[in-house]
Amino acid sequence: MIIKYKCQNGKLELKFTPEKDDPKRQLIFNTTFKKNTRVDMVSTRCEIRFPNDWTADAVHPDVFALAMLAAIYPFIGKTLRLPRGVSRAFHNQVMQVTNKKVLPVNEKLAPRKAPSNAVPAFTYSGGIDSTAAAILLPKNTHFFYFDRIVPTGTKTLLNQEAAYYACNSMAKTGRNVHKIKTDMQYLRKPVGFNSYLSDAVPALLLADYYGFDTIGHGQTLEIGYQIGHLGFKDCKETEVGHPWHKLLKSIDLPYTLPTIGLSEVSTTRIVNKSPFREFAQACSRGKIKKPCMNCFKCFRKSLLDKVIMNQPLTDHYLNKLFSIKDARNVLNAPPPIYFASILAYITAHYNGRHKKMQLLKKVTRGDTLEVDWMNKWYAKSQEFIAPKYRNRVKKEILKYAEPMNTKDVRTMTKSFSKAYFNQK
Repeated sequence: MIIKYKCQNGKLELKFTPEKDDPKRQLIFNTTFKKNTRVDMVSTRCEIRFPNDWTADAVHPDVFALAMLAAIYPFIGKTLRLPRGVSRAFHNQVMQVTNKKVLPVNEKLAPRKAPSNAVPAFTYSGGIDSTAAAILLPKNTHFFYFDRIVPTGTKTLLNQEAAYYACNSMAKTGRNVHKIKTDMQYLRKPVGFNSYLSDAVPALLLADYYGFDTIGHGQTLEIGYQIGHLGFKDCKETEVGHPWHKLLKSIDLPYTLPTIGLSEVSTTRIVNKSPFREFAQACSRGKIKKPCMNCFKCFRKSLLDKVIMNQPLTDHYLNKLFSIKDARNVLNAPPPIYFASILAYITAHYNGRHKKMQLLKKVTRGDTLEVDWMNKWYAKSQEFIAPKYRNRVKKEILKYAEPMNTKDVRTMTKSFSKAYFNQK
């Protein structure tokens, strides 16, 4: 893949030219429906809008290269060709963990080192998990919202009103919040991110402009360790960790993932105990303080919130939730159900007689599983907190969740192991 760019008044225009060995289509495993989904690269251009005085030439070439890898990773064949040469150390690290070449190599270029007064960067969505992470991070963290530019004439269910409200509310608390406009998600069809580092591309490209020494996002235990839908797996080997945790270290921007060892149960509780509850909203389709209540995320998050707040789950309310088409599709997908662990936690705390809820309780093993470990912190995950910030973030986590003990970890891994799922 050949990358070229043009930059004027902070507007970065990227041009991607595929080579013969660059795949234009990928079959990517859909964790919700347990089948391969076709993803096509349908555009060779995108733009990202930065501050007017930002220039691409001020970004360390290794950082720029990693941003490009994150943006289009599945569609890069054997080689990524860039306008400026990367360091030999970065080239070698990419080759080692991805078997891809990044060219050209500038033998005189030293690897990137963060400045001594550097601060953290974090990709912020305005959602529950993202807001929980924000609460755990140092107050000098810079938050980056991926502000979608929707192409003219494109139909979308996306509604960014609630996210804008969350960003503006977060800024009023004194945090550094940046809304970076881009149409990068429209490089592919279906629309989406090409990697778990894609939404960090704006923060990466601003790493030297603001001076960052770590970068992170608000993914939880369920995604980072595949709990509840694929089976437990070391995060370093999942798509969240690999190859990104090694490549980020090579540019002196190691991961800081505050919530990667916490379940959605814990992140919801953290937000509910804070003033941030007033503006955090998981749904990306609804309006401000009005989730759409027509998607699986609303189904899951609203049930979880009521359980944690010890509010009743009436038959009328459950009837409305189980009538959501998107939720029915997910619940009827091949087992294990997506986020089965969270659904097990929810149903374990339900003792009513709603038939569909009782069936969900049985299917997700909410009637037999131990679920208390979801209130706790998986301490091994601290390897995904940059050493400089580890003690500080850990101290914040322990205000809300005690560490899992050996039994908790065994229950988590055994209850949601691939071996268990393969027996079904």
